[in-house]
Amino acid sequence: MELFEDNLAQQAKSYELSKHDYEREFLELLRKIYDNYRLLIKDKVKVPKDENKIRNILVDNYLSKNILDYDFIKEEKNNLGRVDIFIQENIDNEPAEFIIECKLLDNKNINGKDGLNGKYITNGILRFLTEHYYLSNNFNINAMIGFVVVKMDIDKNIEAINMLTKITFKNIVEIKKAISLFEANIYDSAYQTGKPEKDFYLYHLMMDFSNNIKSK
Repeated sequence: MELFEDNLAQQAKSYELSKHDYEREFLELLRKIYDNYRLLIKDKVKVPKDENKIRNILVDNYLSKNILDYDFIKEEKNNLGRVDIFIQENIDNEPAEFIIECKLLDNKNINGKDGLNGKYITNGILRFLTEHYYLSNNFNINAMIGFVVVKMDIDKNIEAINMLTKITFKNIVEIKKAISLFEANIYDSAYQTGKPEKDFYLYHLMMDFSNNIKSK
């Protein structure tokens, strides 16, 4: 009996270590992605107010060229939908996989369900919480990118997204925290859904393109 319990404890420890390593790798990848966004801004690249076109410029001209240990696949079919960026490590026999969903954000109707904050929740956050998007690692650790296309206070908008999430999905979602990471517009949030309870974790990269929008 003691040996069996020791084996269970070891399995639990191994799972936690694997989850820890997965999240650590993902965070390092997110830092590299954010560094490439900063390079794009430094290069003064002009972008339209279009989610897919901004994503394509970021992925094709920067991420795929500068982060060589990963393959970045756009509009990859996944479970019940297509994810904006599907990422697969290409240097390992058992490659890690990650999902990133992208959404435009502006300063209109930030507290309303019909604004872009509302769409960020219903067409982004909720798709992870309902496993509309799903990875076999089953750690429920994923990320979103907010393409900010007008001048706005990003921290205050994060607060608005958090509040709107609580109001919209108060019976199934509880946001637990939102903190800035490594001196960048990267935020960490935890959610709990349903009975039985299940935890989900999302990182949110806020990329400010407001000074780089093409004039009409």
